[in-house]
Amino acid sequence: MRDGAVSHFSVSVTDYRGCSVIALDGELDALSVPLLQQVLGDALARGRTHLVIDVAKLTFCDSTGIWVLAEGHQRAAAAGGRLTLAYVHGVLKRLLEVIRQAGVLPLDVEFITTLEW
Repeated sequence: MRDGAVSHFSVSVTDYRGCSVIALDGELDALSVPLLQQVLGDALARGRTHLVIDVAKLTFCDSTGIWVLAEGHQRAAAAGGRLTLAYVHGVLKRLLEVIRQAGVLPLDVEFITTLEW
């Protein structure tokens, strides 16, 4: 939450060709991270080890958001899969570049290319 405002965050999950597409909408911060952790954990528990995180509608991401994405990537890799960020843009892209996480989290500019629609 920033400036006393209530943050908006929602997650939708679609399974497609053996992977879970997890679309984020709103602000990923300390208040919303538990929801994403739950969704990632549920997907992995269902055997979905290939995770695509669609961040096209993500408007904000703080360090706790980066941490949960990196953790999700590590968990997916440990299960023989991967976590890919799709539609990375704006502040999130710059943040990933600054902290050099871009090499740890696979980045895919074109979501459609990632899924071969």
